[in-house]
Parts: sequence; C-alpha cells; structure tokens
Amino acid sequence: MAPMANQTEKMEVDEPKIDTKDKEGQDAKKEETPKDLNAVALENLKEQCALLDKGEYYLIGRVLHVLHKTRKQINTEVLHKLISTTPFASAADKEQLLKWIPAPPAKPAATNEIAPMEVDAKASKSPRPFRRPALSSSETDLYIYLLTMLHLFDVNDLANSEEAAKHLIQRFDQLDKRTLDPIVAKAYFYLALIAEKNGRLDAERDFLNARLRTATLRCYTESQAVLIYTLLRAYLVGKHYPSAVKLVSKVTFPEGASNNDLARFLYYQGRIKAMQLDYNAAAGYFLQAIRKAPQDSAIGFKQNVQKWIVVVGLLQGEIPERSVFRQPIYRYCLAPYLALTQSVRVGDLVSFNEIVDEHNKIFEKDETLTLIVRLRQNVIRAAIKQIASAYSRISIRDIATKLQLQTEIETEYMVAKAIADGGIEAQIVSEGTDGKRYMRSNEMADVYRTDEPQHHYDNRIRYCLELHNQAVKALRFPPKDKPDVETIEQQREREQQELEFAKELAEEDDDDF
Repeated sequence: MAPMANQTEKMEVDEPKIDTKDKEGQDAKKEETPKDLNAVALENLKEQCALLDKGEYYLIGRVLHVLHKTRKQINTEVLHKLISTTPFASAADKEQLLKWIPAPPAKPAATNEIAPMEVDAKASKSPRPFRRPALSSSETDLYIYLLTMLHLFDVNDLANSEEAAKHLIQRFDQLDKRTLDPIVAKAYFYLALIAEKNGRLDAERDFLNARLRTATLRCYTESQAVLIYTLLRAYLVGKHYPSAVKLVSKVTFPEGASNNDLARFLYYQGRIKAMQLDYNAAAGYFLQAIRKAPQDSAIGFKQNVQKWIVVVGLLQGEIPERSVFRQPIYRYCLAPYLALTQSVRVGDLVSFNEIVDEHNKIFEKDETLTLIVRLRQNVIRAAIKQIASAYSRISIRDIATKLQLQTEIETEYMVAKAIADGGIEAQIVSEGTDGKRYMRSNEMADVYRTDEPQHHYDNRIRYCLELHNQAVKALRFPPKDKPDVETIEQQREREQQELEFAKELAEEDDDDF
C-alpha cells in the first residue's frame, strides 16, 4: 500500500549534548547550603578543648597561638553552648560562667520553613549503654574562663570581665599546675589593662608585685614575663620612674619568654633610659623592640615605638629619613612629628613653638611631651650651627635677634654650650672698646682627621655583634634527651644485632647447664 500524501516524515535535528560534569556541578551548587558560622566556631572550640584535655604543655601553647583568631569567632551564643555542653569538674564554675554568659534570646522560626516528614526509625540491634561523659580537665576549665573574660572585655563589660579574671586567678591558685601558666598570664595582662581603663592601675601594684614574687619562686616563665612589663607600665603611667629603674635592676627577664613579651619589655626599658637622658641606650632598646615585634601585625605598638625613635633621634642630633614618614602605617600618625622634625632641622624656633602648641594634646597622649620640650635646645643649637656656617663673625646681640631670645646672656650661654658640646667650631671673643662680644667661627676642619669616624664604626660594630648574639639565642635546637628518628636500615641493623645478642645469651645459658 502506498504511503499517504499528507504524511510527513520527522526531520532529524542534532540535539545539544549536556555535559554530565556540568550537570553534577549545578546540582551540587543547588544542594549546597550556607555554613553556620556559629556551628563551625563551636566545633573548633571543642577540638581545642580536646587538645587541652591531654594536658600537654606544647598543646596549650598551640591553642593560645591561635587565640586572636578564636577571639573573633566567639559570641554569646557560641560561648553559652560551649559552657552548657562542657562537663565541668566543679558545678560552681559552670553556674558562674552561665551567669556571665546567659542564654541568647530565641530566634523566631521562619514561616516558610517546611517541616520534615516523619519516618519510623529502625530499631538498633544492640543499643549502646549510656556512658557518663568524663569531666573536663583543669586546662579546659580555665581556657573557657579565659574566653569568657575576653568576650566580656570585647563587649565593654569591664566589671564582669575583671571578675572573670579574678576567678581565673583564684582557680589557678587552687589547682597550682605548671601547664596553666600561659593561661593565667593572659589573665594578669587583662586585669591590669582593665584597671588602667578604670584609672585604678596604681592600686594594683601591690597585687602585681606579690604575684611576681610567687611566679619568680615557682619559675612560671610566662607569668613572670607578663608581670614584669605590666609592673613597668604601672610605674611609668604613675610617673614613678625611680621605682621602675629599681625594678629593672632587681629582676631578670626570663630567657624563654616569647618575642612579644620581650618587645614590650625592651620598649619600656627604652622609655626609662630616655627619661634618664641616656638617649643612646634608649635608641638601642627601641630598635630592638621594633625588630622583635610581629612583622604583619601589632601596628599600634610599632607606631608608638616609632614615635619614640623619632623623638630620641632628634635629641641625639640625628634627623630621621623622609622614607620613614612615607610608610603607609606611619604616614598619618607621624604627621605632627614630621612637622616637628622639619622645624628642628631648619632651626626655626618660632615654628617649633607653634607646632608644640598646636599638637600639644597629641604629644601628651603619646607621652612624648616631656622629651619634646627638651628639643628646644636642639632647635637653638641647629640654628646656631647654621649661623656659624654662614657668618665668620657675628655679634651675640644679632644672634639673639635672629633666634628671638630674650637676653644676650641666655644667647651667649647657648652659644658657649654648643661650642663645649662640639656642635660648632667657634670662639666667643670681645673686640673693640665698647665691650661687644662676638662669635668667631673657625675654619672647617676635615672630619676624617678627627675621632668621629672611629666612634661611628665602633657603634656599628657593637650593634652588629649584639644582633648576632640575639640571632644565636633565637635559634632552636633539638632537645639533647630526645633520640633521633632512626631510618629503616638502622632499624633492621639494630634488630639483627638484638637477635644475634639473644642467640649468644641462649648459647651461654646452654653452656651453663
């Protein structure tokens, strides 16, 4: 039978091929749900607590090393869940922590959320017996105290944060374990910081001194380092410089302390030396402190140290390089110090006084105003040096007019002091019948014929030797009592020797029988 006329055949068309990998990827993206940050943070905290339960000292250091990251993840909900699920050794600790970290308000349930379908669960063949969870270790308990204290401090609840720090120290006194030393050291630091914010740092000096004696007798390295520079901070804030000098002379900073603690200690030592007019030693301490500080963080600390380096350098007669002020982290905070440096370099006393009056509050806040006031003589000395290089002979009255000083006696004293210090090569002479006094400049001598290059080289060599000694001390060596990991060949050789030795002993036993 012939086919019908109106029947059409289906046209063949190439259908696009769908890549199975792309389809699986799209399905995975659809099924992917956003992660709950609180659940992730809680899981991390539980892993850290599991490490702390082992009671190893190096594990505690590993957990505290990432404390700055953990601190950003915790909140009231995470801490409350952690405290609620942790089996504390003391029920009073758990009750007290829950008092500081109450349960957060419940979130309203979503209206469009679909309830899951009920499914009959299969009965297990051998149900596991109920096991009572083991109690948490003392390291975990105090670590949760520390996290609670930091969270309360971050939310500006200083009263409860201070109470948490005191409870932590009290629990440490009851337990008296060496592995808890790094945790309680943090409590000492924040207790002093809270007291300083409340204006009660002077009242905590006796407590800190007693704790330092205890930490020194029991060789608590972390606590000893923190308490030393915290006490120095307390003395410097209260302007008790003789007490700070006496403390530095009596104590020995522990060698096993971290670089952060050492940087703070060197910074406070530099401040003490600057107040004692020992600017060379102060500059050395400040340079070591900024080198010991972390490279990628602690920006506020490095800014503060750099301010002191600039001021101490100006007091030494050195002008800082312009590249220091152009660095991104120093560009804004060192702007007043850049203007100060320019006035000192030029020797403009009027501009110097205007800058000090304009930025007086900033200098007072940075605690550098006392040293900046001393820069007035350096400005006058720089101006006198420029005058001496420009004039072969000039009267004291003209110098007083240029420097805008009040009397000729003060001007002559400043010129005489600059000559005595070796800043200029000149003489004060009296010429004529009128008794006028002049400053007569000497011819410029070759500096390489003096002892100045020798002193510079000596300072550089001493600095390089000190840097080498610090680098050697910072090296890490494997412990002597820890055996080296043997290779497979060494293990086979040792087993062969033990087997031969066992055969010889067996033969000797047979001979004895």
